[in-house]
Amino acid sequence: MLLIANLHSHPHKADEVASLLCALAITSRAEPGCLSYTVHRRRDQPDVFVVCELYRDQAACDAHLASAPLRQALARFDELLSSPPALQMCDTISMPGPL
Repeated sequence: MLLIANLHSHPHKADEVASLLCALAITSRAEPGCLSYTVHRRRDQPDVFVVCELYRDQAACDAHLASAPLRQALARFDELLSSPPALQMCDTISMPGPL
């Protein structure tokens, strides 16, 4: 299960968003069922971040969405982001190794 989040920060908050997302990535990667958690910053729009999260299954994703570190980050999004995150949820149908 792949979750892609696109986040648009307020221009003067981009570095703070980057730090928050990188810290969240560290804790999220340690969660059971998290296969990959990467944070990207667009070169052409440095206020835009793309987070790609790959989970073993829906239960692992649900556990992440209910986690305290994510809830703490979400609580800060109103002050840091210019709009709510745009989420895409995808079923993984092919990848190297077992799903």
